[in-house]
Amino acid sequence: MKHALITGGAGFIGSHLAEHLLAQNIQVTVVDNLATGLAHNIAHLHQHKDFKFIQLDVADRAAMAPLVANCTELYHLASYVGVKLVSTEPTHTILSNFRAIDVMLDLVSHYRPKFLLASTSEVYGKAMDLDATTPLKEDADRVYGATSVNRWCYAGVKAMEEFLTLAQYQERGVHTVAVRPFNVIGERQRADFGMVVPRFIQQALKNEPITLYGDGNQTRCFTYVGDVVKAMDFLLNHPNSGGELYNIGNNQPITIKALADLIIRKTNSKSEVVHIPIQEAYASGFEDINTRIPDVEKLKTLGFSPSVSLNEIIDRILAHESA
Repeated sequence: MKHALITGGAGFIGSHLAEHLLAQNIQVTVVDNLATGLAHNIAHLHQHKDFKFIQLDVADRAAMAPLVANCTELYHLASYVGVKLVSTEPTHTILSNFRAIDVMLDLVSHYRPKFLLASTSEVYGKAMDLDATTPLKEDADRVYGATSVNRWCYAGVKAMEEFLTLAQYQERGVHTVAVRPFNVIGERQRADFGMVVPRFIQQALKNEPITLYGDGNQTRCFTYVGDVVKAMDFLLNHPNSGGELYNIGNNQPITIKALADLIIRKTNSKSEVVHIPIQEAYASGFEDINTRIPDVEKLKTLGFSPSVSLNEIIDRILAHESA
């Protein structure tokens, strides 16, 4: 029987991944220190006979070693994420992520389970701000700002995690794959780390002003969490994915202003849109991204495409909120 280990499994994406794998009759062990993950995200899974949760820091090598030794596939999602958190706690973000990937890959090289790294579209930086006509391919050049701008520390750390993950395949023949999800949204997502959709929905449901940072002309592509976890499972177990990097995303863009309007309509809200300067919303010197659209042909070539539209995603989130 397959046994999956999910680091960061009490987080938004990790809890959905655990649900998905359990539905495939796979044993699942979740490890999370609950620094940003939430116990209630996985509370409903404890009754499942094939589920186990361990509260643990994944950088604890001695504690993690027997868990990695007993798994057949490892999904590394443990990470300090969110633009707001990264902007305010750069030192913690950098060191925590580096310590975690160092321990994980050391153990993976020894015990050799299949390994998937959840990276991020932040790795591309502001590449599309220089060329807004070309969607971001996995081999596109990366464009970052100055090291004095905290936002870019997360992109830099995740890029190094990708280098190290892919090197395990190139140097040691371990089946590793890295994925870059684009703007993942869905049920159970928290709003307090700068995630725009849950924040807009919560404000709209309360008829509060919808706080839009900047002019609202920023363009994003949103992807349903259910599609993302299916893609992760698909890619980790595909025979030709080893040593490769994949975008996971919906390539249908929408401006943040149009997103706010859509949520207002769907919630029949009386909320008004209020524009807040970027520098008031985030730390001084913060840089926003104007455009970020994924090229998803590489994933599609293997036979997988996200299937849930933005309209349907918002409907599912609203149904969850009202349940």
